Amino acid sequence: MHYDFDQEVDRRTSLSVKWNPSAIKNICGNPEAQPFWVADMDFTVADEVAQQARTLAEHAVFGYPFAPNQRQIFCGWAERRHNLMLSPKEVVISQGVLSSIAILTELLTKEGDGIIIPLPAYQPFVRIVNQLHRTLIPWPLAYDPVAHQFQLDWETLEECAQKAKLLVFCSPHNPSGLSFSKEDLTRLCTIAKAHQIPLISDEIHADLSFVDHHSLLETARETGADAVVCMAPSKTFNMAGEHYSVTLFTDEALRNAFKSRLGQLFIAENSTFAITLAQTCYQHGDLWLKDLLAYLQGNTQLIEEYLTEYLPSLVFIRPKASFIGLFDCSAILDLVERDEQAHPELYDPSQSPSGGLLSRFFGQRAGLAMNDGTWFGGDAYRNFVRFNYGTQRCHVREALDKIAQAVQFLEQTYAN
Repeated sequence: MHYDFDQEVDRRTSLSVKWNPSAIKNICGNPEAQPFWVADMDFTVADEVAQQARTLAEHAVFGYPFAPNQRQIFCGWAERRHNLMLSPKEVVISQGVLSSIAILTELLTKEGDGIIIPLPAYQPFVRIVNQLHRTLIPWPLAYDPVAHQFQLDWETLEECAQKAKLLVFCSPHNPSGLSFSKEDLTRLCTIAKAHQIPLISDEIHADLSFVDHHSLLETARETGADAVVCMAPSKTFNMAGEHYSVTLFTDEALRNAFKSRLGQLFIAENSTFAITLAQTCYQHGDLWLKDLLAYLQGNTQLIEEYLTEYLPSLVFIRPKASFIGLFDCSAILDLVERDEQAHPELYDPSQSPSGGLLSRFFGQRAGLAMNDGTWFGGDAYRNFVRFNYGTQRCHVREALDKIAQAVQFLEQTYAN
C-alpha cells in the first residue's frame, strides 16, 4: 500500500462538523462522544491534491476561475473508473448533488406530485420532497431479519409507480450499502419507462464501490428510460467541504433546462479551490483511491470478525461500497428500552433532537456518536444505527470495544 491511512489527523481544530461538540450532542446527547456519524472520512487527501491546495494557497490570489477542460477531465475519469463513455457536452458541472436534485425536482414535477423515495433513505432526499411541497411516496426496501439483507421490493414499486411523477434513486445505496446489478437497473428502468416516470440517480458513492458499479445512465440509454445521474468527487476523495458535482442526462432538453436554471439562480460557477481540487482528484487520484478501497474493506472485515467473536448480539450489514454501514441492534433493543425507562435523563430527546433511542444509548453508554436508524425513515428503522468506519483502524477497534462494553452493561443489568 502506497498511502498510509493509519496516520492520525486531529480534526478538532478545524471547522469539521463531524467533530463539532454541538453537532455531536445533537444526535446522541453527549458532546464528548467520538464521532462515527456524518459521511466524511478522517483521511488526508491524495498527496497531489494536497500539494495543489498548498500551491494555490501560497499563490494567495483567489480570483474568478476559468477551467474549460474540466468536463474533459471528468470524462477521462468516468472512462477509466467505470468504463462509462461520455462526451464533454453531456457533462454539466454544478455546486452539489443535493442542490442539483432539488432543481431537477422543480423542473420535473409540480407541487403536490408524488415522488418515490426508497427507504431507508438519506434524509435530505425526504426534505427536498417536503420542502418543495411534493408528496412523498415511500418505497421501503425489503429486509430479511434472519439473513440481515436488504433488497429491492419490485411488487411495492409497481404499486408506487401508479401515482408517481418522479423516482429519486441512490446507487450504491445509502445507508444500506446495497450495490445494484445490471439486471436490477434494467428492471427499474423498464418499470419507470412503462409509467413514464423520470429517474434521478444519486451515484455519489459510485467511485467507492467494492464491486463493479453499473451506472443507471447506461441502462437508461439502453431501455429508453429518462434518467439523470449525479456524481461528485466529494465522498470519493474526501473533499465534501469543496462543493463540486457532475450531472449527466439522457435527455438533451432537460440538460439544457437544467443549465438554464443554474444560470438563472447564479449558481453555475464553482469556486477556484473546488475546481482545482476536483480536477486534481480526477487526474491523479487513481492510486490513492485503490489503496483507500483496500483499507476500507479491511475495516469492514475487522468489524465482521469482531462481532462474530466478541459481540454476536449485533449484526453488521456489510456494505458493498463506501465507508458507512448499518448495525442491526434488534437483539438488544428491548434492553435499551429498559435502560431508557431506568435513566430517562440519558435519553432526553430535547438534548439530541436529531437522534433516537439507539444513538442516545451509544452516545451515553459507549461515548460514540452514530446516526440513529430513525433518521433514515422513521420508527421502521429504529433497530439500526449507521456507523462511519472511514477512519483509522485503531479507532474502529476502539469503538468496537466500547460498543461491546456498553452491550455487556445492558446484558448484565437488565437481562433476566
